[in-house]
Amino acid sequence: MKRLARRKPSLFFLVIGPVLALVAFVLTYFLDPLNYTTQSSLAAIPAFLLSVIILISSHIVATFREVEKFSIDSERIYEAVKNYLHVTKVGTPKKAWEYIIHRLPVLEYVQNTSFNFEDETEQSSERLYDADTYQQSSAKIARQIEQGLTWKDIGDSSAITRFRRIESCIKGSKGLDRYAYKLIRQSEPQIGFILLTYKDGTTEVLFNWDFRDIPQDPVVLLSRDREIFNMFAAQYKGLWRVAVQDYDSKATKSTS
Repeated sequence: MKRLARRKPSLFFLVIGPVLALVAFVLTYFLDPLNYTTQSSLAAIPAFLLSVIILISSHIVATFREVEKFSIDSERIYEAVKNYLHVTKVGTPKKAWEYIIHRLPVLEYVQNTSFNFEDETEQSSERLYDADTYQQSSAKIARQIEQGLTWKDIGDSSAITRFRRIESCIKGSKGLDRYAYKLIRQSEPQIGFILLTYKDGTTEVLFNWDFRDIPQDPVVLLSRDREIFNMFAAQYKGLWRVAVQDYDSKATKSTS
């Protein structure tokens, strides 16, 4: 029943188009706005052209509405399928980061990690951190934090500058209370992942961000599976426990 009800507007345009075209033809022919009184057959020309324009316009409107509905339905199907699959592919780290930034207004809590070996720093910067989307995201994240978003970062020495940039963009003490970051001093490899909690309670984890000496960008994976999310959440909790504060930054602030 819902499916039929949603198609009524498009059916309306398909039916009303020919009706309006016919009415326009008859009215234009008999009103004869171009004054073809002596040659009544010529009066049919503008009437015919107007009816064709109306018919084409109604068809375009109907087609546009169908395409719009198809796009909405496709997005709903994608979201529904994503909820039932254990893991789906998001794409490159750059695309995955755009995915997160696009959803900032509906996010409530973000737990992010950023780990890179020294020999991966240049590669990850070229493919992700130096991109305009990432460079502009610090201010966007800060604005959402000021509006109620809670964001936590854990990273290594290569991430300090990025974390400090977000912190410097936050205005007001309330915003600063909702942003925190810690650093991992150990050099052993860590899996990069991001935990997302939405305002409606939905949770996601995006993982496999790591640049590990591969010729192409890694494919970031996403999961809404509760068990998978909890596994990464436990990992984040453990990392946060052993991570340390950025004492260098606090010392600089206290002496400035």
